[in-house]
Amino acid sequence: MTTSLPQAAPEELGFDPQRLDRLDGAMQAEIDAGHYAGISVMIARHGQLVKANRYGYQSLETRAPLREDAIFRIASMTKPIIAVAMMLLYEEGRWQLDDPVTRFIPEFADLKVLQGGNLVPLDRPMTMRHLMATCAGFAFLVPMGSTNPKVDEMYAQAGLFSGTNEDFIAKIAKLPLEAQPGTLFRYGLQQEVQGVIIQRIAGEPLDVFLQRRIFAPLRMTDTGFGVAPEQRDRIAPRYALDDNLELHLADDQSPFPVLAGTPAGEKPKYLLSIAGLYSTAQDYLRFAQMLANRGMLDGAGILAPSSVALMTSNLLPDGVPLRFLQPFTGVGYGMGVGIVLDPAHADFNGGAIGAGTYYWGGVHGTWFWVDPTNDVVVVGMVQQVDAGNAMTGRPYPVPDIRGITRSVTYGALTEPTRSSSAERCA
Repeated sequence: MTTSLPQAAPEELGFDPQRLDRLDGAMQAEIDAGHYAGISVMIARHGQLVKANRYGYQSLETRAPLREDAIFRIASMTKPIIAVAMMLLYEEGRWQLDDPVTRFIPEFADLKVLQGGNLVPLDRPMTMRHLMATCAGFAFLVPMGSTNPKVDEMYAQAGLFSGTNEDFIAKIAKLPLEAQPGTLFRYGLQQEVQGVIIQRIAGEPLDVFLQRRIFAPLRMTDTGFGVAPEQRDRIAPRYALDDNLELHLADDQSPFPVLAGTPAGEKPKYLLSIAGLYSTAQDYLRFAQMLANRGMLDGAGILAPSSVALMTSNLLPDGVPLRFLQPFTGVGYGMGVGIVLDPAHADFNGGAIGAGTYYWGGVHGTWFWVDPTNDVVVVGMVQQVDAGNAMTGRPYPVPDIRGITRSVTYGALTEPTRSSSAERCA
């Protein structure tokens, strides 16, 4: 298992150790209440690990404690990794924000928008800026946040993920858009198009590119679209709460619902760019710390500082809010990450957190954030259906451990200062 980061005592990094230890009691209380099966949390500051702990069980059936090297389905935390892959190619001059997407996906030349029951032409070209900011006009497979459920229904019936990634492009090119490009943030399939663009520009499969350009340099040894058979006992089972708030094994153990039926750890034929990766808390902390360091970790230069700055800037057009079931306030969206613009008014991710914090999470309960103002990085892992995923706006019947982690972390931060960028990039 890869060592995540060098460790330091909390007081050396500006934390009150007794206050920080409140996290242990809070997390264990959720385990004891039967709200969660297992929780892993890692907190770093100034590039050093200040807290790493696990609570609960790897398996409720065996009562084995959660493994230090547990592997998790990270779902939508795949998206920031795809964004970094895209920025690697951006730095090589292979694409520009204002390029039409048809430069790379000519199959999209005849896309139309379904409006009022009629197919209408695009009123502007779909650009790479739209694609990277998740406002290209594509629908999703479920009505969450939809303004045109008919298009979602068409997507759901099209078998988009039944073949290869190239098959996906051929199928979605025949379907209408939900909205004109640049007019609606609609969470969903933009990263699938990005994944194919990566393959076409790089001339190699997506998994090979990610391994060669991101995972290997960062020593993310347990991250990928599949898990070796001899390592699959490390995969944390996915649980769900029933109507009586009792945990049971989820019916499906695949990485994401569109890959339902794929055994846990088995690499699928379709490499899902929106939500297909497995990882560990240690691996993802290294990825997040690379971003916090503005593109570098342990001598491995992944991105230039300017690329990280662009990726973590709000790219949404004026008047186009980040939204799920409803528009959010106080937040924006960059490339694969949400951006806290106004901590006091940020829906679901606000509070005592620095402006400019970027974050994301996964439907199975994983989450992370990078706070450049306070130089804090946090990664949390759970394997539970929609576990406390406040970003969706759907109610969750037990306490949100993401919010608990945020409150305790900043409540323990007694010296909210940061090191210089020169120190962090050394």
